[in-house]
Amino acid sequence: LYRFLDRDRRQKYLEKIETASKEMYECSKIRGWGKQFLHNHQTTNMFALLTGALVMEEHTSKQANMWKQTAIDAMEKTMFLLNHVVDGSLDEGVAYGSYTSKSITQYVFMAKRHLGINHVDNNWLRMHYWFFYSTLLPGYQRTVGIADSNYNWFYGPESQLAFLDTFVLKNGAGNWLASQIRKHRPKDGPMVPSASQRWSTLHTEYLWYNPELTPHPPVDHGTPKMHVFPNWGVVTYGGGLPNTQTNTFLSFKSGKLGGRAVYDIVHFQPYSWINGWKSFNPGHEHPDQNSFTFAPNGQVFVSEALYGPKHSHLNNVLVFAPSPTSQCNSPWEGQLGECSHWLKWTTNESGDAAGEVITASQQGETMLISGESVSAYSSSMKLKSVYRSLLLLNHQTLLVVDHIEKHEDSPLSLVSAFFHNLDIDFKYVPFRLLNKF
Repeated sequence: LYRFLDRDRRQKYLEKIETASKEMYECSKIRGWGKQFLHNHQTTNMFALLTGALVMEEHTSKQANMWKQTAIDAMEKTMFLLNHVVDGSLDEGVAYGSYTSKSITQYVFMAKRHLGINHVDNNWLRMHYWFFYSTLLPGYQRTVGIADSNYNWFYGPESQLAFLDTFVLKNGAGNWLASQIRKHRPKDGPMVPSASQRWSTLHTEYLWYNPELTPHPPVDHGTPKMHVFPNWGVVTYGGGLPNTQTNTFLSFKSGKLGGRAVYDIVHFQPYSWINGWKSFNPGHEHPDQNSFTFAPNGQVFVSEALYGPKHSHLNNVLVFAPSPTSQCNSPWEGQLGECSHWLKWTTNESGDAAGEVITASQQGETMLISGESVSAYSSSMKLKSVYRSLLLLNHQTLLVVDHIEKHEDSPLSLVSAFFHNLDIDFKYVPFRLLNKF
């Protein structure tokens, strides 16, 4: 558009870009996002700062170069850290993940175009497609809502999918998934993108779309499959399928705070420029180790908590009582970090919260998943094991088995399981046999 603007209009835009970039740079020194990696605010704001610097460097070279180096330093460290995330996931979940990946794909494009830096072989980028495909519930409208979420994506994901297909996959799978999402976009209701987000990635979608890549689904598409995200600690079954009578979706989460790579980097400290948990912000995560969601025949039956207060029971995990360290809902206590609007990750033992997927296997439409989450609970509860197994017997029947062990001096005597549904109220209907309940 630049060549269509008259001199006065160009000057006004330059002044505005300079003012906004200067303010962004100053904020980067004092705001949390200036030092918290893999967080949606940092990638978005640092890429904005880089864009402003690239525009202004011909006009205020010294100042713009300072902005440019600050942004590149942050984004290059982001790409370095992402190379450790080998499953293509983001710990903030699909909704906020789309927020982050929108900026990362834009940075990768600009870095190659303007800086001569090539990131298309990044481990995370090469697997990021499955973060969109395998988290989609049947029908291409709703995604699994692990961590803070609406019902699907905040930004894109058609833009990100166009980028991945053109520069990484080059097989038509990205164009195909984008076309399915576009075709099935809800026209009203809570799954419609907000006005502020809907059009903000349309320009990059046009820039990156390659019409020579004929839309084509992934190999073996059409058969429900299990997908494991080892870094995220998430297993899904039945993702990326159409909405038919027998297409069932199941998810299970039991992972480390921040994802395995970030958790290990924080705890083992291999890089001097990482300052423990102060360099990250997993506040959008939930107390949800050993949590699951279930949509038999594509109908959501056990759902996640979406974007709300961080209460363990809303994430379908076990809570115990009476606990001496209950932070809310006394005498009950759930997992570390619960009770606030954001997950607490810097208090007490919260930074050590972890779960682990133990088993994930599929045979036909039968699937077994299990996980251990004892490390996600306060040591004051003196638990030895909190082990959950899910057995999907067929597309309508899920068996959930919890195995709990505690030390002899544990104060706990009660356990509660709450299965959350956002759309339908569960009602207890007593079972009657021979006129007895």
